[in-house]
Amino acid sequence: MAVPFDELKTDIMSSWNDDARKVYTAASAIFTDEVAARAALGTQLADARVKKGLSQRSLAERCGVNQAEISRIERGVSNPTADTLNRIAATLDSTLTLSSRS
Repeated sequence: MAVPFDELKTDIMSSWNDDARKVYTAASAIFTDEVAARAALGTQLADARVKKGLSQRSLAERCGVNQAEISRIERGVSNPTADTLNRIAATLDSTLTLSSRS
């Protein structure tokens, strides 16, 4: 019989000491922030692409990035290189801007 994830997690975490819980909480927050940042980047790129009237395929052809990779970036499930992001941004007549985390 399968055990629900939350139940399994609770059982495992019950044996952790305070330090282990602190590390888990910190790592979970970092992971959550990273997922949100990737999703936001993907949304921004998709919006810029649509605003230019480009399909993923046409963007891919113009910037030399595989269409599947563009799809993964837009869905927030990729970890693109700076070069890939710069090529996409240049094709979209955009620039990449870094902002500090709050």
